[in-house]
Amino acid sequence: MFFIPGTGELTPAGIRTIGMLLAFLILLITETLPVMLVCLIFLFLMPVLKVTEGFPAALTGFSNPIVFFILASFGIAAAFTEIPLSKRLLIVILKIFGKNVKSTIFALMACSSVVSSVVSNVPTCAIFMAVSLSFLELYTDPEAKKKTGRSLMIAIPVASMIGGMMTPAGSSLNLMAISLLEQYTGRTITFVQWMAAGIPLNIVLVPLAWLIICFINKPAELKTETVKAFINELDIPKRITVPEIKTLAVTGVMLTFWILSSWYRGINIAAVALAGSCVFCLPGINVLKFKTFLSRISWESFFLVGTVLSLGSAMVSNNVSDWAVSLLPALNLSTPLLTGFVAATTFVGLIFIPVSPSLLTFMTMPFIALAEGTGGSGTLVMLTFGLCVAQCYLLPLDTVPLLTYSTGYYSMTDMVKTNLPLQIGIVIAMSLWIPVIGRIFNI
Repeated sequence: MFFIPGTGELTPAGIRTIGMLLAFLILLITETLPVMLVCLIFLFLMPVLKVTEGFPAALTGFSNPIVFFILASFGIAAAFTEIPLSKRLLIVILKIFGKNVKSTIFALMACSSVVSSVVSNVPTCAIFMAVSLSFLELYTDPEAKKKTGRSLMIAIPVASMIGGMMTPAGSSLNLMAISLLEQYTGRTITFVQWMAAGIPLNIVLVPLAWLIICFINKPAELKTETVKAFINELDIPKRITVPEIKTLAVTGVMLTFWILSSWYRGINIAAVALAGSCVFCLPGINVLKFKTFLSRISWESFFLVGTVLSLGSAMVSNNVSDWAVSLLPALNLSTPLLTGFVAATTFVGLIFIPVSPSLLTFMTMPFIALAEGTGGSGTLVMLTFGLCVAQCYLLPLDTVPLLTYSTGYYSMTDMVKTNLPLQIGIVIAMSLWIPVIGRIFNI
């Protein structure tokens, strides 16, 4: 990167930023060094190589509420695993769908996608991750547990993110896409229009994801007798306990605020999650011991997200994003091809800018201009972009997959091998369905 001169919008600082980002991704993918060590090295290198103006600027990512949302999510998951509540839910799922391990995985994916349609992806993933970890306790063979754990820990974040497609309330990114469209064009996507696009896609993509995940990462089967014995041997009180009631009450309040935050932007999701996870540890509530909370936190995830956000901020300040926009070709595409191009470009962009809000902000105007310059619909392009930009699981660099990545059941290469076919399937599904929505609603 030191031997490439700056040209136009791409300054020498921008070239150094791209070089650091590529090196960072290579080290993560190859797992040459521990994740936390890689993050600390790059935080040190950013000011040394003049990618940021001083060390405080290299730490800007750690002031983002998302990194504290991660800490809070581990507290929520720990609260659910410390009491019998997650096991009660697991038993219900096993009795209905527990014919075999694959059908149980599908049931967990379907449940998490439905919940994620109105609740943020991160807490949804945290809750169903806790349920899945309880299910893995059925295995006595470590190798079988590892195989099934790989399937489950990839399946849960994927299902949570696909479920977020279903309504504008499913993700703050959905509402952000609608707001940017209104800001730049004066047009909007209604709640009904978004649901008409998102719900059918969810119905198709969750089963598709399940088939791909179970085919590539074959889970180890359990005997029916093992599942029944597990249910019978679980030491769960017949009546719901006081700690469970407290957990449900606190979680219910958090869920209410999370849902309301989709419409009232003054409500900060991370602040609500932090407050709720702290309430679990307070005297009088005492659902979770604070030392237990601390022991469940994956500090690798904390530092990885903070470092990624810092690199994303450096890309903005060093005009790398503006340079990337200038590379978009002038195309004359039909609506299906334009939709597929936007979806595919979004997934590629998430590899280099795995911070969805930043990518959404950077690429909104170019995508709208690309559509309208060829006689296409900027509204349909933004609908496609909004639906795809939250599907950041080709690499576990987003907050949601990082939750399950921290369990150690799968590697980054496992994520790529599994989810690349799925994201190709999403591109095809978008190309076929979004133009139909355009014709139905005349947008």
